[in-house]
Amino acid sequence: MKKLSYSMPDFKLLAVAYIIIALGISMVYSSSIHISRSLYHDQYYLFKNQLLWLVLGTIFLMAIFNMNYTVFLKVSRVLLLVNLLLLIVVLVPSIGKKVAGSRSWIRYKYIGFQPSEFIKISLILYLSTMFNKKKINTESFIEGYLPPLIISTLVFFLILLQPDFGSAILIASIIGLLFYISRIKIKFLVMTFFMILPFAYYLITRVSYRKMRFLTFFDPYADPIDKGYHVLQSIKCFNLGSLTGVGIGKGIQKLWYLPQPHTDFIYSVIGEEMGFLGSLGLLLLFAYLVFRAFKIAYNAPDKFSFLAASGIGIMWSIQILINIFVTLGLIPVTGLPLPFISYGGSSLITNMIGVGILLSISKAIEKEKRSEVHII
Repeated sequence: MKKLSYSMPDFKLLAVAYIIIALGISMVYSSSIHISRSLYHDQYYLFKNQLLWLVLGTIFLMAIFNMNYTVFLKVSRVLLLVNLLLLIVVLVPSIGKKVAGSRSWIRYKYIGFQPSEFIKISLILYLSTMFNKKKINTESFIEGYLPPLIISTLVFFLILLQPDFGSAILIASIIGLLFYISRIKIKFLVMTFFMILPFAYYLITRVSYRKMRFLTFFDPYADPIDKGYHVLQSIKCFNLGSLTGVGIGKGIQKLWYLPQPHTDFIYSVIGEEMGFLGSLGLLLLFAYLVFRAFKIAYNAPDKFSFLAASGIGIMWSIQILINIFVTLGLIPVTGLPLPFISYGGSSLITNMIGVGILLSISKAIEKEKRSEVHII
C-alpha cells in the first residue's frame, strides 16, 4: 500500500472566515448603535440586518460548497451576462439609486443590492473559464488576449459610469493579475498599462472631487474641515486606540465624528476600540484567510480551479489592502468596504460565495488525493 496523507476539505478556511465574520458582526453593532438609534429608532436595526445577510450568505456558501465546482464552467457566461445587464439597469435613473454620489444600488422597498459587488465573482469565473480553454493561445493578441480584454473593459467602464472609482480600480487590478497568471504575454499587459495611463490621468485630474481627494491625500491638513476630514478623523481613531484600545463599544469617534464608521471606515473603529493589538490580530486573520485561498489554488486539480481560487484570493488581498491603506491615510479615499467586516449585504454575500467556491475546490482536491492511493 502506498500511503499518502489525506487532505480534508479546507475547514480551516471556513473557520477563519467565520471568526472574521463574528468580529465583523460585533463591530457593526458597536459602530452603528448611534446611527441605528438616530435614523431608525432602533439601536439594533443595522445589526439585525447584518445578521439577516449572514444567514442568507451562509445558505449560499453551503449550497455552493455542496456543488461540484465544475458547474461554474458551464454557467459562468450566463452569470456574467446577468450581472452585465444589472450593471446597465442600475444606470437607469428610475431604477438605480444614488448613494454617496454613486448610482450603484438597485432598491425595491426595503431590499437593495449592489451589482458591482457580484460582478467581481462573475468576472473571475468567466475569465477562469476563458483561459481554461485548451485551444486558447495566450501568446496571440487577437485570439488569446483581445476577447477577454474586451469583456473586462466593458465591465470596467460600466462601473466607472456609476461612478464607482474604487470598485473600478479593484476590478482593473483583478483583471491585470488574472491575465498575468494566465500566462498572457507581458508585453500585451505593459502595452495596455501605458495606454490607460492618460485615461487614468484624465479621470483623476479632470473630475473635481477626485482631483481634490488626490491633492488632499498629500496634505489633509490643508482642508481639515472638508476634504481632509475623513482621513484625519480616521487617523485620530488609531491615536486614541493606542496599544490595547479603549474597549469594544466605548469608542467616541463613531459618535458622528468619523464618517461611515460601520462601512468604509470600520477598521478605524477597530483601531480605536481594540487598539494596535486588535488591528494587528485582524490583519493576521486576513493574512491566514488569503493564505488558505492561495494554498487551495496551488493544489487545484485543473487550470480553471487554479484561476478561480487565485482570483478570489487576489480579490480579497487587494480590497483588504485598499480599505486599510485608506483608513491609515496611505492612499486617497476610494470607498471600498472591508471584506467580511463592513456593514452591507452585497459585500458579505459576495465574499461568502467566494468561500463556498474555495471549499468546493478543496473538496475536489481531497477526492483527487484519495484516488491516488492504490495497491501495488
